[in-house]
Amino acid sequence: MTISIIIEDKLATRGIAEYNYEYVEEGIYQSNQNLPYSWKVANVRSLQDNGSNSLGDYQKHIDIAFNMIREHGKVAICCSYGISRSNAIALGVLVKYFDMNFDEAEILIKQKVEKADINPEHIKKLKKLFNKDKDENDANTEIETKKNEE
Repeated sequence: MTISIIIEDKLATRGIAEYNYEYVEEGIYQSNQNLPYSWKVANVRSLQDNGSNSLGDYQKHIDIAFNMIREHGKVAICCSYGISRSNAIALGVLVKYFDMNFDEAEILIKQKVEKADINPEHIKKLKKLFNKDKDENDANTEIETKKNEE
């Protein structure tokens, strides 16, 4: 199974639609996960691409993925096709646990995962989760206030 590695020996994404769903369960990726080259699976297929996910849904999947890194060493975050949901959660892991800037994390994912195309609804919710939309709105408000004062 080919995965898109974002951080060597730590974080990757993958689509799993073509595999038997019973085989690819949470935490199962290879038959012997004690081998150093094995990856734990964080299954994020329960997320929707329609904007209906709560901030708690994102937080839960981000925390699960990071806990797998902490406990096993590396995680492959998997959705159906490895295009949007898995990369959205990887973005959250990079921002929350690897202290990356939001925009830099998004650029890194696009560089490392050729088919990555994170749904704008996920970006919007992740920015809200990490208070990035508030910062941008506050900055715009300050600019408008200064313009009005002049």
